[in-house]
Amino acid sequence: MMLRLRVPLGFLFAAWYVLVARPSSVVLLVVSIGVVAAGCALRSWAAGYLFKGRRVAVGGPYAYIRNPLYVGSFMIGAGFCAALWQNPLPLSAIILWAAFVLGFGAVYGAKSKAEEAELSRALGPDYDRYAGQVPGFVPVHGRVDGLGEQHFSAELYRRNREYQCVLGSLALLAVLWLKFLRAV
Repeated sequence: MMLRLRVPLGFLFAAWYVLVARPSSVVLLVVSIGVVAAGCALRSWAAGYLFKGRRVAVGGPYAYIRNPLYVGSFMIGAGFCAALWQNPLPLSAIILWAAFVLGFGAVYGAKSKAEEAELSRALGPDYDRYAGQVPGFVPVHGRVDGLGEQHFSAELYRRNREYQCVLGSLALLAVLWLKFLRAV
């Protein structure tokens, strides 16, 4: 049930974030933009290799980790949370950080397990070999070679609609800047 609600929960979290966010430092906003941009770039790079459920994605970031979309999403969320850092850290920011880390871990931990079981069933030994060689979230081996050749596809990027994540992140960053400018 919660897995189906991950996108609506993400929108609710974003709305809560906008209500609570009180960015107070231009330096932290720049750091936030950098981390969010890196997360969007990772997700965009991954989306250009992903034929959802039809073949094992082994090119681009998938040669380093099995879940680059989730890692990119975590980076985006952490980047937004970083914009709220200040000394002393307000209770609202602590609660937001805790909700983000715990919620993300619960939802995407369960989602990745369910998704990998489904990929194993759908793609069989090809996926199982890949999963045995490439770590889930942390690229501890560097690039894993010998997985096959794939090239980035702008058409796959478009078909996977990853531009929606980029546009949503840009909109939320704009809101943060406006809130910051109104506060100074």
